[in-house]
Amino acid sequence: MKKYLLKVFAAAILLITVLASCNKTAVDKSVHIDTYIHSIFNRAGVPVYSVLHSAYSFSKLSGVDVTGSAGKISLINFSDNGYSFYNQPDTAIYKTTVPVPDNYTYSVTYDTGETVAKPDATIAASLEPARNLSAVKTATEIQLSWNPIVNVEGYKVRIHIQDLTTQTKVLIYESDFLFPVNAISDLSINFPLTNFTSYLDKYLYFEVSGFIFQLNHDTYHAVSATTVKKYFGN
Repeated sequence: MKKYLLKVFAAAILLITVLASCNKTAVDKSVHIDTYIHSIFNRAGVPVYSVLHSAYSFSKLSGVDVTGSAGKISLINFSDNGYSFYNQPDTAIYKTTVPVPDNYTYSVTYDTGETVAKPDATIAASLEPARNLSAVKTATEIQLSWNPIVNVEGYKVRIHIQDLTTQTKVLIYESDFLFPVNAISDLSINFPLTNFTSYLDKYLYFEVSGFIFQLNHDTYHAVSATTVKKYFGN
């Protein structure tokens, strides 16, 4: 089967400009929000969908609520750091039908007590997760391959390790956004086996995510994710 390499597009780098004087420093108090349709495979191998929300700021937040037609939810304070919030729906909430377009209002509260409201919306755009994701070890490399996703605009690859004793998962690799040269042909990336020498006695999780971008590759209309778990130790 003929495979095509991916063309790498460098992810946009967000530059923070700090204006300083001898008396004060201006702080970026903007809040960055994103609502999109997320899809994964359920245990039966069927694509299921849910709406995900996220918000982050360079100024500390005390809470973020999101209100849509189904009511209000409070986002989770990621790592309890106050700078990043998201919702993490239980897999039971994912449905085999794609959520209908909806409008959302983010109610953001800063640590200082100041509040701000920001709108976002989902549209009729979704992606199936990548099918036939495979990670194969040869004598010299690990070959990651998958079938193309219909209507995808770009991909991202992540690799986690999981310690067999503690079950802790750690991200060891994340690609830039990848764009296929041929959108209808199988895709593949080869990683030198030497990159994984110290990880072969652990579980390796290879994840391929697909994206439909909303704005400057920073926000999305749709995101899909497929993960394959491998153990290459003796």
